[in-house]
Amino acid sequence: MPRPVSGRRRLVRSTLLALGCLPILLLTLGFCVGTPHYYHKKFAAVPGGVRPTALPNPIQPEVQTEPHTCGLHSLSSLYHAYGLNPEERRLRFRLGTDKPINNWIPDTRGTIHPDMLRVLGQDGFDAEVLLPGSQDTLGRLRAHLDAGHFAVVLIKPSEFHWVVAAARDGDNALICDSQRRDLYPVPMESYLRDEVYSLMLVRPAADE
Repeated sequence: MPRPVSGRRRLVRSTLLALGCLPILLLTLGFCVGTPHYYHKKFAAVPGGVRPTALPNPIQPEVQTEPHTCGLHSLSSLYHAYGLNPEERRLRFRLGTDKPINNWIPDTRGTIHPDMLRVLGQDGFDAEVLLPGSQDTLGRLRAHLDAGHFAVVLIKPSEFHWVVAAARDGDNALICDSQRRDLYPVPMESYLRDEVYSLMLVRPAADE
């Protein structure tokens, strides 16, 4: 017949179980960076407002003064070019630029693909993610730029950084970069191969 478990042994077991679950709980809480109210507001589309123009005006870089805002400034430059006001669209808040991805790692602030895709879709754009190593990426990027539209590009020369490919000049793409005051050319083929992590082809959505 099994011996009954004493109260002391039960306490020890419960304590060990709680300690075993604690890392999982802390890891889970690390990714709970906001309240339900915060996410409700963040994910909500801005009602009304103008739609993006059919073709953009020449894009102008916004100078980045904070280390985590390259994605915000890239989209903000794109919005201005398409006739949209980033402040009226609450772009910074809706992108979640200032919220860390993990509560325990403050340096994880910035802009990530899912938020960019959601906000672009809510604000009247179509955006398609391409990988630089895909066989047709170079040709599709060239055709997209030739059609007068932009690509939002995530590069990783030393750390992740968002820029906008704004036009094509022969075999070069002209880059709008929040760390530069002027557009600059890069050779598209080697840029895709050596520096690009991913890119999004962005254009106004077709009218429904």
